[in-house]
Amino acid sequence: MSRPFVAAAVLAAALRVPFLFTGLSTDEGGYAYVAQQWSRGEALYSGVWLDRPQGLLLTYRALLGLADAGWAIRAGMVLAGVIITVALGVIAGLLVNRATGITTAFLYAVVGVAPHLEGITLNGELLAAAPATAGIALAVWWWKRERSLFWLAGAGALAGLALTMKQSGIEGVLVVGALLAVVVRRGRPALVFAAGLLLPLLASALHGLVTGWDAYWDALVGYQLSAIGSDGSNASTRWTDLGRNAGDIALDMVVPLVVSLLGWRVLDRPARRLVAAWLVAGVVGVNLGGSYWPHYFVQLLPPLVLLVAAAVTALGQRWQKLTVAAVVVLPTLIWLVALVPMSPAKRAETIPYDALAARDDKIAAVIRATTTPDDEIYVLESEAYLYFAAERRSPYPYLWGKPIDKIPDALPRLREMLDSPQRPTLVILDTPPSAVDPTGGIEAALAEHYRLDTVVEGVPILRAR
Repeated sequence: MSRPFVAAAVLAAALRVPFLFTGLSTDEGGYAYVAQQWSRGEALYSGVWLDRPQGLLLTYRALLGLADAGWAIRAGMVLAGVIITVALGVIAGLLVNRATGITTAFLYAVVGVAPHLEGITLNGELLAAAPATAGIALAVWWWKRERSLFWLAGAGALAGLALTMKQSGIEGVLVVGALLAVVVRRGRPALVFAAGLLLPLLASALHGLVTGWDAYWDALVGYQLSAIGSDGSNASTRWTDLGRNAGDIALDMVVPLVVSLLGWRVLDRPARRLVAAWLVAGVVGVNLGGSYWPHYFVQLLPPLVLLVAAAVTALGQRWQKLTVAAVVVLPTLIWLVALVPMSPAKRAETIPYDALAARDDKIAAVIRATTTPDDEIYVLESEAYLYFAAERRSPYPYLWGKPIDKIPDALPRLREMLDSPQRPTLVILDTPPSAVDPTGGIEAALAEHYRLDTVVEGVPILRAR
């Protein structure tokens, strides 16, 4: 790897390392909890439930093997940022020229931080983007430099690995598929790519078959398909979710999107097809997610940054290049620099999830102090980080509100749990019961079987009578 790419990788790591020790997001905490329970013998998708493939959870298990702490998880975020930075630079260098490759790597090192898109958390989209981008780099290397099919087999395996991180991680499949459609005259390279692609997918499916196919399929695909058109997953709900998050999405997306429009003319026709396929994959992936959380849009940044770099390096004057590049990176750099003089409280409010995680750490400390490791808890309804922070298990499988909205028996199952003799020792009311169950069933069960134990940071904690 040449010195400029090493420098870009170092920059990418340096900008992300400060967030090793900021609070985990709700998703990170939930993934960590499920991975932790799986490592302790719980059956995945039945004993402990998550609507994500095994690759994501294996990654979390590996990271928690370094240390059972948040910084270990965030180390994965740093590594993913570095991998995408270098791989994207290689792709741009091969598709356009060396200068564009270097520019792409440095731009993504900064823009990929994407604080409003949660680029500094280890979300599923970032985890999928790392192997997908690396796989695309191998395929483009095969096309432009080395025609050994070994590179295509590796590209296929990485594209498949991306799909085991999140179901919407289809970038590698569509981009390499578009590449093969453009340059291949015979079927052997496509077969080699397909063989590599199937390896991680078959491994995941085999594990699902062994542990219980019905539960595996329903968690990864089935419940989402069944929910289409329901109140939890219809056009109105999607528009509401998009509107709620549009401001944060725009803060990190608008400038790269506008500047990227100038980059198309620099690419030749095959390169345009590849980048177009990459963007289509990103748009499809965002819509597969369904809820339009800001972190869904992280997977659109790599192809946009490549186009931005192509536009920058095509400019004639050095001052023009520096000006446009500065316009693209300054929003992120200004956000980062502004953190330095802030008070700790203000900084925690500014960094995504940091203040919320600090609140939850205080709640978790109380839970640990007033329960035993064998006691079970339930957090109503979506603050999944608390399970990981409190080191306590939940008897209810669904850690977030969206599955409760989409799975027909989820709400009755929740009421049944709270009414049963095996009800959890503590219920943490992060969300008002009426917001989860307008019928009043949950509220009635809590009133009958629980009493107020304490209030921590404004959050009521109920104890079973």
